[in-house]
Amino acid sequence: MFSDLINKLYNFIDGIPFDGLVWYVWGSYAAVFVLVFVLTLASRRFKAVSKRPFLCLTNAYAGVNLALYLSECGLAQSVMITALFWTAGYILFGLLCALSRPPKPEKREAAAGGTVVTGLPVQIQAAPPKPVKQDIPAAKNNVRLEHAASVTEKLLSKNLGKTDRQELEKLKNTLAVLRIKGTLSPSESEILNENFNTLLKLMAKYNV
Repeated sequence: MFSDLINKLYNFIDGIPFDGLVWYVWGSYAAVFVLVFVLTLASRRFKAVSKRPFLCLTNAYAGVNLALYLSECGLAQSVMITALFWTAGYILFGLLCALSRPPKPEKREAAAGGTVVTGLPVQIQAAPPKPVKQDIPAAKNNVRLEHAASVTEKLLSKNLGKTDRQELEKLKNTLAVLRIKGTLSPSESEILNENFNTLLKLMAKYNV
């Protein structure tokens, strides 16, 4: 069964003129190339497709070409014409690959957290200047210290409770240290204000 089928196929091909078979093989291969070439130029989607199947087709056509020439020519002539056909096919494959190169994407830098950063200049805001701490004038502090010291002495001359006297002794020492320093910083002026508040409370308590 299979031998009869092969004989019939061979007789059919043998009945076709050799030149006609050559034109049919080479023409069909050229038609496939032209089709792929046009699609590559016209379609971006097809341009991105791999052209390796065309290379496989070239190898297959080279084998058909060798078998075709062996039926009519000697081995040396058949190998030579097939090698030329195969080389031409690889050149065409290289041309298709060159046309299929996608455009290079624009370079972008990735920031932390996946944010895309472009090359635009970024304006950096300068940190606001730190406020300069200004000392309270010494003359004003001296007046307040003298007044606080005199009030403290008056209170100590009173018949005070044990806790109030201890607090006043501590306050008196603090005022003495501040008077020695003279110019006070903002934090030291705040301590002086707290002492004034304490004195006012004790003055109201003991009618001074």
